[in-house]
Amino acid sequence: MVGNHPSLTVSPPRARLMPRTVAARELAIVVSRRRALAIKAGLPLLLAIALVAGHAPTFWAGMLLTVLVAMVGAVGTAVTVSRAREAGFLTRLAATPGSRPRLLGGWVLAAAAVDVVQLLPVAVAATVTGAGSAQSLAVLAVALAGALIVTNVLGCVITLAAANAAEVLLDVVVVLAPLLYLGGLFTGVPASGWRAAAAAADPFSHLHSAFIGALGGTPTYSPAVDVVAIAAAAAVAVAALVILSRRILERD
Repeated sequence: MVGNHPSLTVSPPRARLMPRTVAARELAIVVSRRRALAIKAGLPLLLAIALVAGHAPTFWAGMLLTVLVAMVGAVGTAVTVSRAREAGFLTRLAATPGSRPRLLGGWVLAAAAVDVVQLLPVAVAATVTGAGSAQSLAVLAVALAGALIVTNVLGCVITLAAANAAEVLLDVVVVLAPLLYLGGLFTGVPASGWRAAAAAADPFSHLHSAFIGALGGTPTYSPAVDVVAIAAAAAVAVAALVILSRRILERD
């Protein structure tokens, strides 16, 4: 799953790559590889079912599923973008007429959309086996989509600091670990103080909260807060990608 992102596939040279065709082509590649997509969707689903069937506490089950989501989006995109740079594909994109943010944004958002398709069965399984409600499933679906946008953008941005595909694995862990910690995934969210404020702004804290709610537990935040916070984080991530798109595409 990670390290071989299904949608961010290095493409052969093209005379003209328009923003809409970059994303559409990557999605078409994924659809054509149905067996691979089924495997990539099935493995996280098995993990979710095992956690619930094993009666894991909702806090820890939610934590493991949140970490899984973070790694799928960030590592997959970071490795594949790095490989695309090494293969010269990003250089060709940078030379393509059109908006750099639209080219890179369409590509990365297509990857996030594929990740949502892969991981949505996990959300459904967690809700059904955890006796969650329809509302908790809806909140989790929104949180999942928002978090995957954040992680895919994060993985793309991390390639600015990594020299090659091997380095991005370490860089992703170095970046994700403090974000997951500040989100209260390992220790819980404090009732007050700066860590409580940091967790409230951390998208992984809200994804964790949504998973707990879907698993039948008591979420850390209200459903409305989870949805608004993670939507805001996704918007900030997309804005950052727009700002950094030229640097990402043109970096040697």
